[in-house]
Amino acid sequence: MSSTLSRRTFFGVTGALGTMGLAAACSSGGSGDSGGDSDATSGGERGSGILPTYQPNDSFPPDLASDNADVSPAYFTYPDPPQAVTDGAPGSGGSISALTFTYDPVAPELNSNALWQNLNEALGVELDLQYTPAADYDARFATTIAGNDLPDLVAIKGAQQQMPALLAAKFTDLSEHLAGDAVLDYPNLAALPTPSWLSTVYEGKIWGVPVPRSLIGTVLYTRADLLEQAGLSLQPESLEEFIAMAEALTDERSGKWAFGQTPINVMLEVNGVANGWSVDDAGTFTYNSTRPEYEQALADALDLNTRGVVHPDGNAAQNTQRNEWMMAGTTAFQIGGYAGWGKFYVQGAGIDGFRLTGMLSPAREAGGTMVRAAGNPASHFSAIAKQDDPERLLEILRVLDWLAAPFGSSEYVTRRFGVEGETFNFDGPDPVLTSAGVNQATLPVRYVTENSPVIYEANNEQAVQDQFDFQEAGLQYTVPDPTVGLYSETAVSSGAGPSTELNDVQTEILLGNQPVSTWAPAVEKYMAAAGDAIKAEYEEAWAQLNG
Repeated sequence: MSSTLSRRTFFGVTGALGTMGLAAACSSGGSGDSGGDSDATSGGERGSGILPTYQPNDSFPPDLASDNADVSPAYFTYPDPPQAVTDGAPGSGGSISALTFTYDPVAPELNSNALWQNLNEALGVELDLQYTPAADYDARFATTIAGNDLPDLVAIKGAQQQMPALLAAKFTDLSEHLAGDAVLDYPNLAALPTPSWLSTVYEGKIWGVPVPRSLIGTVLYTRADLLEQAGLSLQPESLEEFIAMAEALTDERSGKWAFGQTPINVMLEVNGVANGWSVDDAGTFTYNSTRPEYEQALADALDLNTRGVVHPDGNAAQNTQRNEWMMAGTTAFQIGGYAGWGKFYVQGAGIDGFRLTGMLSPAREAGGTMVRAAGNPASHFSAIAKQDDPERLLEILRVLDWLAAPFGSSEYVTRRFGVEGETFNFDGPDPVLTSAGVNQATLPVRYVTENSPVIYEANNEQAVQDQFDFQEAGLQYTVPDPTVGLYSETAVSSGAGPSTELNDVQTEILLGNQPVSTWAPAVEKYMAAAGDAIKAEYEEAWAQLNG
């Protein structure tokens, strides 16, 4: 299935209305022409609907660009010299508070963090950044909302119960400032890809600024150097070849296995299943766990476990442990999010011959149809608490616009690298963090908002080329998630328990503790408890948009 994720495709499968998600103003008609970009990020007809007009920044031409606008532009070196894209500090003194989360170690406090101090000076305000580990954020968010003393900016990490009512009660409707051509007053926000705005819209209003992500989704990270040493192809053409490859990479006596965990996501894609839900042209949603292909994927994944190609401790291990296994060569593959690709290069810098690539899930039969599940076009979004002073609201928007400055700009260097000579130095055109900078740069400003995704690895052209090639190959088969931008109250209010029960059944099957035949009745139970209601809510949302 060749499927470029055009704006029309995204709106055709993700748009929704009212309490379900996007407004009918999100027109799926029309297409724009922005210097050869496809509709994937162009935003369609300029100014149409509630979504912001897309206006890319073309000031920093990439070294590698694709005809598919969903593929991130790639850079072998940082543009030289970095150019400013804003006119001075966006703030006028005072402070702006922000609540977000991080996946990294805690950064040094402001008084010991030159990067943070320099950022505040550049912003013209003190950015009071409050954050927790991502695993603890839901609890922190709930406590903050209940306390009714909100920071100026709050990360909205996934749908919440009574989401439309929550947003209307606590946060600012930004439509007047960001919808259509209004966003052009904030050119860096206007350069964020259109699909990334989908999850910010409820009841026909924009409630925040997104943190954009690549659509490439989950990656089967591959130690290409290990496969090449074993004389194996970096891309199998069929499930049979994939299994043979896994067996060739496994030697239990030497402590070597192909996988650090059962690759169920790969087996789902092998069997043509992408995403949790699918939708047909009539707007009928199908929970993909009900499809026979899903049950076949479970059987295939169980077969891999039975063959012994999965680390015996893998399914009980933490992801950090599985990452370490791959980096040590104990395993050859690791499943993870695309955003973490660069970290593996840093960790592999001292490994002789280290090369990391991504592998696509093969078709079940050679020459068959390949599919990939799309990633979410945004990690989350930052909402602005209600403001008494209209001028302060505009100042916050200007700060967000500054933080979204594109790769290649001097603002980006300030945000990500800090102070030259202290937290980073230039190696040719490339800014490289010092040891002090590595610690200070964990400040999670990027989880407030950031620029459109790019591919860049300093002093590693092969890594840049590999990522670009992976996106070029993978995105042509990627199937958009039809629930992105939709809201189901059942899913967030009462769906967690039944979903956990179903996941537990899947785990028991993959561990060999229950037969695959237990799957169908478990899915039937889930649908009765929550799935049927979620399906109806998605279909209602779809019907409201598509008439």
